Amino acid sequence: MPRPPDRRPPTRSELQRALAVHALSRPVTLTVSAAVAVAAIVLGAPWLLVIALIVYAGLAALTFFDEAEAERVGDAAYGRRQGTVGPGNVDAGTLAPEIRAQLDAARAEQAVIVRTITESDLSFADVRDEVAELVTALEGAASRAQRLHAYLVTQDRAALRARIAQLQRGGDDATAAALRGQDTELGRLDGMLRSAHGEMEQVNASLRTVHARLVGLAVSSQASGEAELVGDVRELRERVDVLTEGLEAPA
Repeated sequence: MPRPPDRRPPTRSELQRALAVHALSRPVTLTVSAAVAVAAIVLGAPWLLVIALIVYAGLAALTFFDEAEAERVGDAAYGRRQGTVGPGNVDAGTLAPEIRAQLDAARAEQAVIVRTITESDLSFADVRDEVAELVTALEGAASRAQRLHAYLVTQDRAALRARIAQLQRGGDDATAAALRGQDTELGRLDGMLRSAHGEMEQVNASLRTVHARLVGLAVSSQASGEAELVGDVRELRERVDVLTEGLEAPA
């Protein structure tokens, strides 16, 4: 299966640069300081130019250290926008409850992993990137599992089996055999969906374990274990890729 295009999350230094640019170019900062500078020219008061520079620097600093502004810049850098539904634009609200629960859990774990990395003295950029790819892969699996679920809920196996029994009592063995084949295939698809639920839950459990180990490395400022964590997350993604390829739903 072709891998989705790389979407490398920004590094901490890139986020800081983005926030600095935002602070220096914010319209209110430019407008207020420019107004003071114009007043200096109109009034012939050069000392107001110094005030304009002070105002500019002060407003830029307020923006840079404003938590709401920092979150807004971070959302833009990570590709999160108002109204989006997460990476890959998979709307969890359209998924069956059991599928949505696993995708929501993966997205939530990714968010706290990113926060752990952001607050760490080390970058752990490779871990962050692999986790992002894992969640993207889970979105693909969830979408395919939903298509399978959507088909299965339209099938009434109880009615199908009742019809098979009726045909057998009437001696129409050929038709009964054909319907039994249909029931067998529906059973296979149902088992496939149940297996997908279990696999996604296992992947999420393993991702939480990775996060716990990451916290330990971050607290002790040890970068030596990052490669092992990256490998573990990559293996989880490969498991999800195999799961996605194995999921089939009738057209």
